[in-house]
Amino acid sequence: MKKLSIKLFAFTLLGLITFSSCGDDASSEKAEQKIEEAAEATNEAMKAEMNELKSDIEKAQDNIDRKIEKLQEDMKDASADAKVKMEEEMNDLKAAKNRLAQDLENFGDKTEQEWGQFKANVRATLKDIGDDNNL
Repeated sequence: MKKLSIKLFAFTLLGLITFSSCGDDASSEKAEQKIEEAAEATNEAMKAEMNELKSDIEKAQDNIDRKIEKLQEDMKDASADAKVKMEEEMNDLKAAKNRLAQDLENFGDKTEQEWGQFKANVRATLKDIGDDNNL
């Protein structure tokens, strides 16, 4: 998706530069239309990426909730040492869930230039928590 967005943005920019010097009104209108279409396609691609990432964050949060519930259930029969480790793991999971909630809160604040880094950071968080849907 990132490559698609970059290509479409580059196409839009190239079209703007190439066709801005055209003197023919019909050619200029066609060029403007193509530029608008390319910009719209770029926006649609970015929206699709955002929706996909948002869905992944929400799934990860649900997965964290299930992991915490399982740890709480397992703690009932665990030894004192095991309970300490489980408590630490639950705290780590809660912190990860809070980071993801913060990411969701900041979701709409990103420009196209910031989006790539934001997405990479969220993907790294998802990888760190092991969002493999296995309990």
